[in-house]
Amino acid sequence: MYKKIKCFIGALAILGVIASCSKDLKIDSPDFSVSVLNKTVKQGDTVSFNLMGNPNIITFYSGEFGNDYAYINRDSIIDIRELNLSFQNQVRGQGGTEPLCQDDQFHVLVTNDLDLAGATKEDSVQRIKNAVWKDLTNKFTWSPLNCLSTNPYISSGTVNIVDSIVKNKTTYFAFRYTNRPNNNQTGKSAIWRFQALNLTSVTTSGNTTLMTQGNAGWKPVYEGGIAAWGTNPVPFEISTTSYAVTMRGLRTATETNQMWCLSNSFIITDKNVGRNPGVGIKSLTDVPLTSYKYIYKKAGTYNVVFIATNANKDGMKENIQRLQIIVEP
Repeated sequence: MYKKIKCFIGALAILGVIASCSKDLKIDSPDFSVSVLNKTVKQGDTVSFNLMGNPNIITFYSGEFGNDYAYINRDSIIDIRELNLSFQNQVRGQGGTEPLCQDDQFHVLVTNDLDLAGATKEDSVQRIKNAVWKDLTNKFTWSPLNCLSTNPYISSGTVNIVDSIVKNKTTYFAFRYTNRPNNNQTGKSAIWRFQALNLTSVTTSGNTTLMTQGNAGWKPVYEGGIAAWGTNPVPFEISTTSYAVTMRGLRTATETNQMWCLSNSFIITDKNVGRNPGVGIKSLTDVPLTSYKYIYKKAGTYNVVFIATNANKDGMKENIQRLQIIVEP
């Protein structure tokens, strides 16, 4: 397409040189028309446009995203319509005489309100707790809390969280583990794990993976410091193969503390692809064009535009032809 645009610029330069030989060159409005035999076609079929006339330049707009005449003078934005989050989770008991596992220990959250720039370890805990978080926990499916040591991983499901984030702002995901005093009333602390996390954006141009379990950069932040969580067993682990994260609390805990598993920061933005210049299909030096063929790969209704242009140093005149093509699956 860029080669064609260069050709058109060259063609306009030639017109300017020719025009310089005369003080006043008349510009004729392009005598141009477009027709098509079938305005309704199947996806993947070839649409053959019949062209009448011989203008200096012909520009084609298919009506598809990125080549839409409606965006000739304004920016075209690829809008993120969905932001789909999924993962697998597992909970297992870790022994003890308490009659039940603690309820409400594990949450997944997202925030656009956290600034960790220059924070120490102690500052990080307070900043994380003070941030405004959106709790996504109830949107997902969770492993049954039955204190068994043999529970398998289960799918959390896939949830569109696009309404839970603010675009163009720094964003964090977190899995929060709360450990309460282990006793017969509150129960014993369990082992929670998650793996296979995937964050995917959905736009008109397709799906894009934005974050995975392996590139999220998970790191622990301990309320009370590591001393409140102990080192045997290790409270936080990341698998070197699957990048699964394990979080567990001390069964001898006498105070309530939180452990946060924090992702790297990221920013969700729509993509500005700029204005749509159209596709040049004929320049001044080309022979007359009597037909143009095009294939639509996706079903939909497309507003097709052909612009015929005659130009010289004194100006230009256009003839805009419009058609609507319906593409069925």
